Amino acid sequence: MKPLCALLVVLAALSVPTACGESDALTKEQYVARLNSMCRDFSRREQQIGDPQTIEDLVADGPRVLDAFEEAIVDEVHRLKAPAEISDQARRIARLADEQEDVLSRLVEAAKRGDFAAVDELAARNAALNRESSAVAGELGATACA
Repeated sequence: MKPLCALLVVLAALSVPTACGESDALTKEQYVARLNSMCRDFSRREQQIGDPQTIEDLVADGPRVLDAFEEAIVDEVHRLKAPAEISDQARRIARLADEQEDVLSRLVEAAKRGDFAAVDELAARNAALNRESSAVAGELGATACA
């Protein structure tokens, strides 16, 4: 085998782990920038829909808010590969997004049923999840999410 070909084979073999995803983690700065972008996207969508103020608003607009949250936040946060230095916070953000998706879904269903007690309870839980995810995002410097 010619030396150049041998070198190319060795380089190709060394690049396999990279191609398979071992080093596809974002830097912390890239991760935070992506989080900020996701949060701005959701905020823009939510502003276009409007913030539900009544049960009727929640029944009418809640499904659209939930869809926007799933598309802008939940789906995207699971696609991000955080660097090791912030992996704990990244896992918390993903877990909180999943929890919030569940709470928002249950909130919309409770509104559709006219279950005011459940709506109050779930709205309070959603607010608590917002505070917690904002705190984690703030720790990372994701100001659009905090």
